[in-house]
Amino acid sequence: MIISCFIGVCVLLFGPLVSSACNVTLYAQGEPLNFTSPNYPGNYMSNDNCYWDIYPQTRGYNVILDMVFSDIEGSSGSNCPYDALTIYVKNNGDQRIGESKRICGQSRLNLFTREDQHIHAMFETDGSVTRGGFLIKYYETDGHSCGLSDLSASSVAWTNLTSPGYPSNYSKNPNCQWTISAPVGYEIKVEVVYFNVEYSTACSSDYLLFSDGSTSFAAQLGKYCGRSNITRVVVSSRNYMTITFHTDGSDTALGFNLKYKAGYRTTTSTTTTTTTEITNGLNCGSPLLRASTFTWRHLSSPGYPNHNYRNNMDCRWTVSAPAGYKIKVEIIVLSVEFEATCAFDYLLFSDGSSSFATRLGKYCYGTRNVVSSSNAMTITFHTDGSRTDRGFSLKYMARTSGCGTDEEINEYETKYIVSPDYPLQYPSNANCSWTISTRLEGYVIHVEVVDFFLEPHSLCSYDYVQLYDVTGTYERSLGRWCGSNGPDTQSTGMSMKVRFLSDSSNTFKGFKLAFTAGEPTSSRCGTDEEINEYETKYIESPNYPLQYPSNANCSWTISSRLEGYVIHVEVVDFYLARDGPCSYDYVQLYDVTGTYERSLGRWCGLDGPDTQSTGMSMKVRFHSDSSSTFKGFKLAFTAVEPASSSSVSPNLGGIIGGVFGGIVGVAIVTCCCCGICSRKKSTTNDQSQGNRSREVYLNTIYTVPVSNYPPTTATTLPAMFTPPPAYSEVVKDDPPPYCQAVPLSDILPVVTSSSNGASSYQGIDNPAGPS
Repeated sequence: MIISCFIGVCVLLFGPLVSSACNVTLYAQGEPLNFTSPNYPGNYMSNDNCYWDIYPQTRGYNVILDMVFSDIEGSSGSNCPYDALTIYVKNNGDQRIGESKRICGQSRLNLFTREDQHIHAMFETDGSVTRGGFLIKYYETDGHSCGLSDLSASSVAWTNLTSPGYPSNYSKNPNCQWTISAPVGYEIKVEVVYFNVEYSTACSSDYLLFSDGSTSFAAQLGKYCGRSNITRVVVSSRNYMTITFHTDGSDTALGFNLKYKAGYRTTTSTTTTTTTEITNGLNCGSPLLRASTFTWRHLSSPGYPNHNYRNNMDCRWTVSAPAGYKIKVEIIVLSVEFEATCAFDYLLFSDGSSSFATRLGKYCYGTRNVVSSSNAMTITFHTDGSRTDRGFSLKYMARTSGCGTDEEINEYETKYIVSPDYPLQYPSNANCSWTISTRLEGYVIHVEVVDFFLEPHSLCSYDYVQLYDVTGTYERSLGRWCGSNGPDTQSTGMSMKVRFLSDSSNTFKGFKLAFTAGEPTSSRCGTDEEINEYETKYIESPNYPLQYPSNANCSWTISSRLEGYVIHVEVVDFYLARDGPCSYDYVQLYDVTGTYERSLGRWCGLDGPDTQSTGMSMKVRFHSDSSSTFKGFKLAFTAVEPASSSSVSPNLGGIIGGVFGGIVGVAIVTCCCCGICSRKKSTTNDQSQGNRSREVYLNTIYTVPVSNYPPTTATTLPAMFTPPPAYSEVVKDDPPPYCQAVPLSDILPVVTSSSNGASSYQGIDNPAGPS
């Protein structure tokens, strides 16, 4: 009664807050909290409009946003015309907007406010497609220990910038941001003197982030972690650069020592066509180039081919491609001042989005091909103050990631593999192998088809993709696919192998597959089917004809609208774990009449059901435990007229046995009654001892009728792939931000003073705020 009243009060007071999960004011704390799109991790709703205002809890502190997951209708880099999350940075006083960013697609965002600023986030959706939405962490930080946030670069002397506490280890949880400015017409050049920051995959723990502008929304020039004593150089494309230093609450290191200065910018504009990006005139052109996946684009030295390049040039271009691709460059002409070590004039290729990435090659003569190992490459053209020459001409294109790499998947990450030369036709006689794995304990590898078109064949003997479960050195085939039907399945462990083979004949477009790490799910598990006259419907165990997963719990309801007909089931294939009472893995059938369900029996081992319902509906339940799994089952269901006595041959043995058994049963009951009457004065202890001795022994055959099982309800498992990470997977210890009652003391604004004299405040509608 008390619980019911409490729930009722919560619904009355906080129903709108819980249902909409938006239109609230939140206060960031030192420990990360989070807010999500409505209905997360399910799809958000159409025609929705939500906002969040996020302030620091402590006056004078800054707010940091970290977008953990994003899947919003639209594509990154577009103007997001359909659904969009818009982030505004506003001044606390006059509410003036300092900067804003409109986000859709699968964008990732790290945002850092200034003192006396807050975040206003608005999420708007239209009436069409809905997606997984977003999950964003937010927390506050004291930026004062980082020093001045606005720095000026000199064009004469170098200026140093170090991590807090350098050369001692930086402390845990500092989050610093500096904006470096230079006069108009200049660029910012940063050299890394020393760098030692905690390493993590994708630099998700501690990192140093360089942005090409004066805001957090500016394009990234590079994000770095780990350890290196090699001098590195980062150059902006304009007269502003923002440097962000983020650390978490785990390991620390010595940090970094940078030096920066302003230099005259030589990059201005470019002339482009639909298929080429050619830098003409006497300037370097646009520093950011995009590689096409279907045609070559061209790049040449300033003035080529009509003029020699100039002395003392340093041109830099970053070429990018979609995820899963590499950059391939073919040098067509290279005519520059020659020196044996290419010390004077040269072309330098770096394997990444910055010039201090791993060097792919440094050239001053000849023609050659250069290929990156990822989807970014930096090209640097340097000339000294002596002789000049004609220059260079090259072409570049996005190509597939090759044939046979190993990939490791982290949480909330998707990795793609593609056939060689995708989306162009794959080559003949290809023989490629990839291993996809995760270190997330208890997770498996899920694969989904993005694009798939191989040479078709009934047995997939010509060109095919074959998947394998990998456990140590043991490999077990999960299936082979060809034609236009690609794999949509999962491994049973933490690793999966992909093999692609093509023969010497026809070739086609190929494939692109997406891999994620997630908890095991069951596929084709829990649909309702309606059978018409002369129709047969089939149901299969998850992953059939491959092994079904452990801990499956599936339910189907098969019914017909044909008056007077019943549902008949037959075995097409059946192979489950076998035990006497069918208590491990089993199929159980139920007669369904309205809301009433009556068991028709339970089957396991090799003997499946061949029976029928008494009405127009039948329920099928499949259960597997956590031990061994097998091939599973395929059952056929038809709607038929009930079997009559004339159509069924009598079982004389059964009849005789039944009559005899009835006589024996009556005799036993009579004896028992007499015994009970003669023992009315037995003690309670004797009665209980007698009850304990009456054990029911189940039949030892593998078809076990179970008529006294309690009614069950339909169980529908989730679809095989859930794109967003579950809320509980991402934030296991944080209090839920919405679905909780807010104490009445939190409804009104409260202002308190901390022990160090700093004021803190919290406000209205802050379910995720401090308690």
